[in-house]
Amino acid sequence: MKYIRRDNSMLAASIAQDQERQRKEQAKRQHAAKLTGAHTTMPIKDMRMVNRWIAIAKEHDKSRKRGGVSWYLLLLLGFNTALRIGDLCALRVDDVRGRERVRVVAEKTDKQTNIKLQPMAQRAINAALAGRSGDEWALTSRQKGRKDGRQKPVSRQRCYAIIKEIADKAGYEEHVGCHTMRKTFAWNFYQASGDLAKLQKVLNHSSQEATIHYLGLDQQAIDETIDKMQTMV
Repeated sequence: MKYIRRDNSMLAASIAQDQERQRKEQAKRQHAAKLTGAHTTMPIKDMRMVNRWIAIAKEHDKSRKRGGVSWYLLLLLGFNTALRIGDLCALRVDDVRGRERVRVVAEKTDKQTNIKLQPMAQRAINAALAGRSGDEWALTSRQKGRKDGRQKPVSRQRCYAIIKEIADKAGYEEHVGCHTMRKTFAWNFYQASGDLAKLQKVLNHSSQEATIHYLGLDQQAIDETIDKMQTMV
């Protein structure tokens, strides 16, 4: 009887530990989502605004300090790969330079992302990474590791600060976050294809409902589409 009680106690303690670990992981994900604007940002639907962001990033990089993150490269990768910010920060130069496709295991889902880069995007990325060592972080910060003295990758917080500054300079009044770039890719893809099933696969979403919510296809957007349809009477 004592052994049974002890086994039950050990099992209860193990379950409690698992629950606590899951609670902490969920809290961490929620904090990251709040930081990056995953649930509140909308895609940039006007390509003229996207081009304005890119022009601002290019202008910044003309006077970029040595070792600092390239604003232009951040936008290039963000707008063209559909990667989440954590996966962007984890990219090495060889993950994208000279590549027709970007293949990474997504940090959040553990699923492999396999995104084809358009030729113009490939050329721009290759030019931005020219002359750099293949094992460097693609998006570097000026901070260095204490042990090896090598540059660290840019942080999510720094990426958010850059995006916010670009948006302010561009006069973009919508709420922004690190997911703005990924959502803009998603919107661009949807406009080109109109295919939610394909986009769901690209984004590694578990359902089309999640993809619809991600794009911000609310009732107003649906109503506007119905208004454009041919009337069948």
